[in-house]
Amino acid sequence: MRTLWAARAKENPMIPWISSIVLATAIVAFANGTAAAASFPQKPIRIIVPTAVGGPSDLCIRAVTDAMQAELGQPLVVENVTGATGNIGLERVANAPGDGYTIVQASAANTANLAARPKASFDIANDLKPIGKVCVAAFTFVVPPKLGVKTVEEFIRYAKANPGKLSYGSIGHGSSQHLVGEMFAAMTGIDITHVPYRGEAAVAPDMAAGRIQMMFMAGAKPFIDGGLLVGLATTNRDTWRPMPSLPPIGKTALPGFTYNGWNGLFAPKGTPDAVIRRLNEALNRALAGAKARATIHVLGNEPGPGTPGDLAVQVRDDLAKFKRIIDERRLTFPE
Repeated sequence: MRTLWAARAKENPMIPWISSIVLATAIVAFANGTAAAASFPQKPIRIIVPTAVGGPSDLCIRAVTDAMQAELGQPLVVENVTGATGNIGLERVANAPGDGYTIVQASAANTANLAARPKASFDIANDLKPIGKVCVAAFTFVVPPKLGVKTVEEFIRYAKANPGKLSYGSIGHGSSQHLVGEMFAAMTGIDITHVPYRGEAAVAPDMAAGRIQMMFMAGAKPFIDGGLLVGLATTNRDTWRPMPSLPPIGKTALPGFTYNGWNGLFAPKGTPDAVIRRLNEALNRALAGAKARATIHVLGNEPGPGTPGDLAVQVRDDLAKFKRIIDERRLTFPE
């Protein structure tokens, strides 16, 4: 290798000089990134939530902001920017400076939207940089009390006895709730109509009134605890710790049926790795605190600490699963 390098250097005396510049540039970039992390943050950090106030992503990030502020020594300002199925908020962060002062709380809803509308949706897989998960959710299969069913098996029998008469809710066309509902319909062979809403909080009263008959809900626990809805099962592989009385749906009439939702923080693509690590460390320490964990458990979720790499894998896995459901069900979506 040295002989080859020496020969090339002899042929072109510029090679050692160019290599020195490249090395010096890399050293300066590393030093600048390290310095940025050492002094970060020096001002408030804005967290964009691309969904409405009171939704699962919004409630989860608000559960950790106090502890993250204490760790970082700067205020965290949560701002809800809705519209275009989350695309407006995501694009605002993607176009912000890559300095860690504007980040976004995204979710499985955004990967589902990308799978459903690849040409019209923001590319969360390639245009943002993962920081870490905030919450992990098992969807809960919920029905209205007046339906009178208590198990998944009872619901399936009821649905098959009433083909075309039932409907299920979601937070929008192409949302993860929509696609998991389609997976359920495919596995059971039932005929049920999809009805999109603007967020889970809007679904619950309509379901309680009997206008729709089921939903796979990310933030169901408060509605179940309040008696507004009845939970039949969760989509976690095993018993879901925040709701231990409900069976995993894969251990009822639908072996192999599992799904976990999530939400997590992302930064603009150009954000230095050192700044990402600082934010990830603050998030994980916040999620280890008793107060944040208790609040997240009340929501029916689990704290989701982990590395940026874990979140990147989650996004890729989601896209593969959702694309498979869309292809199998031959689904189309309004742009």
